[in-house]
Amino acid sequence: MQDNISDQTTTTDAKAQSRLDRAERLRDRIRLSQSITAHRARIEATGGKPGEDETARMISEFLARGGQVTICPPADATPTNSEPDQSRRR
Repeated sequence: MQDNISDQTTTTDAKAQSRLDRAERLRDRIRLSQSITAHRARIEATGGKPGEDETARMISEFLARGGQVTICPPADATPTNSEPDQSRRR
């Protein structure tokens, strides 16, 4: 004799958990959307993108505080583990 009640309970619990997970993902997406919208409103309220004068001022302040400009190689120029560089292929 099989225990059909426990099988049904397990299936019901899994479906309920799936619905809860889906609802939580939706709530997270809505929260993120609201956060992005609020951030955009704050940026627009402060005047949007800085002009050339303000950009120059910010850069000079950054450098005056000891900031350093670093140049990173492009992402496609660095070999990955899955793609060995040319010297290893030969």
